[in-house]
Amino acid sequence: MISARTCMLVSLALLWACAGTDVHVPVGPAADAGTDAAEARSDTGPMVEADTGIVADAEVPGDMGSGACSLGSEGVLAAEQIEFAVGATVLYVQNRDGTTVDGVDTAGTLDEDGVRRWDFSAERPEDHRLLDELVSPASAWWSSRYPDATYAAALDRSKDQWGVFRVSAVRLELLAVVSGEANRTDLRMSPAVEVLRFPMRPGDRWQQSVTGNGLVDWIVVTNVTEYRFEVDAYGEVRTPAARFEALRLRTELEQRVPLTVFSRSQRSFTFLSPCWGVVARVASTDGETAVEFTRASEYRRLGI
Repeated sequence: MISARTCMLVSLALLWACAGTDVHVPVGPAADAGTDAAEARSDTGPMVEADTGIVADAEVPGDMGSGACSLGSEGVLAAEQIEFAVGATVLYVQNRDGTTVDGVDTAGTLDEDGVRRWDFSAERPEDHRLLDELVSPASAWWSSRYPDATYAAALDRSKDQWGVFRVSAVRLELLAVVSGEANRTDLRMSPAVEVLRFPMRPGDRWQQSVTGNGLVDWIVVTNVTEYRFEVDAYGEVRTPAARFEALRLRTELEQRVPLTVFSRSQRSFTFLSPCWGVVARVASTDGETAVEFTRASEYRRLGI
């Protein structure tokens, strides 16, 4: 069976983006393991304070309304504002596997100027830092099975589960979940999960029924997942690295295994910023029913 974290990530995919250099990683501020905090910025983004890791008193990238790294007055994220750079790495602050984080504010606040703001900058006792990267399909044991794949990205390292993704001008799709070890896990999605659609704007919504067929840890598995996606807000997100203008993508999933009593559901939010990609992601615990929740099974933010 796919783990809870993998199911959630399947619906959200790992993107890194930066203006000019990467998405899932990218251009500009992408932090690799050796990047000095004072250099962890993009050409268009805010400077980060090296001593605290919190952005200095600077404008949001694009100044909330202009420039290539802005969503513009209508909050539109275009495909060309996110670049998927194979081999790039991005540093995140995230709670450790198996922990939950209480008191997370997914609703944020609405300022007098009409801007919604989410503050995810404070570090938590559950946090640790991790590097993610987009891996080339070349020479992977599964490459001949998914010849049109663009990259692979870790979904659950503890279970050696990786997502195989395809990028086009209009969407990012999850084709399969595979393992690093040959043939241990190979779960094909039918149809491919449309993780992102471009251009993205507030009010966009889509849903899918996806069947996963194949092997998970050498066991034959079939599951059916109902996905509901909606771009339900946009505003400013503060992370341990900086403040970012972002769209919020809400994902709801319900998964079942045919002819069994197994079922599960989960909610999550992914915050997408032009030129930076995923700057934050918050996923609920299983069975959450509130749209805005306060207890998270995953609490990931762009870090330095």
